[in-house]
Amino acid sequence: MKPAVLALALLCAARAAAGPSGRVDPHAAPATGYSGAYLGMVSRSLAADPLFGSRLLDSFDLHLRSVTAMTAPVAVKDYLEVAVIGAGVRSASALKASLGTETMEPQRAAALLLAHALARPKQFREVLDGLEARKAGLGKHTAKLLREANGQGDRTLLAALRARGEAKPSGSALTYDRFGQLDRMFDGGGFDAGDSVVLSGPVPVPTGYDGYGPDGRPRRSGLSPARE
Repeated sequence: MKPAVLALALLCAARAAAGPSGRVDPHAAPATGYSGAYLGMVSRSLAADPLFGSRLLDSFDLHLRSVTAMTAPVAVKDYLEVAVIGAGVRSASALKASLGTETMEPQRAAALLLAHALARPKQFREVLDGLEARKAGLGKHTAKLLREANGQGDRTLLAALRARGEAKPSGSALTYDRFGQLDRMFDGGGFDAGDSVVLSGPVPVPTGYDGYGPDGRPRRSGLSPARE
């Protein structure tokens, strides 16, 4: 077999072994709404930082490790809201308005990606395909991390995460009594004047947090007091 033909055969075999490529039909309509805005942000971030894709995957993996250790569903919701919106007082409408028009730090972008996977499984597939189209391997490796999600946390959450990594979206939305502001970000509607979140102090996003405090009671992503 000629070297060129052999190389082509090996490349095709490697792609087949890697699973679905997530490539998008170049003639397909571009993503719109939230999906289009998020992918626009990714494009800008990749242009500004060639390593953004790797940093996004690393951060996504860290967030996955955190939430898959949580056994209290409310802890997952609060963890993601803190990771995306941040501590203090911040309007989610401002974040939604800026999405797609500027870059975003990988840690926040990864948390938003994870929240979207849980809240909008069918829409999330469009985002995965768009990630792969913007940088080869980005969507594929995101899906792989989801398929291999593992931990000692909530079984329903683990099953949902693994399902999101499959070639076709499956399962229903898993929002844990709605993500509040984050859940609304994925819809087409606007925000009302009451859409702001008040959280205490600067709170780092812990990679080993399991949803419980020293006394064994659920915590709100490390915030106090404990939620009953």
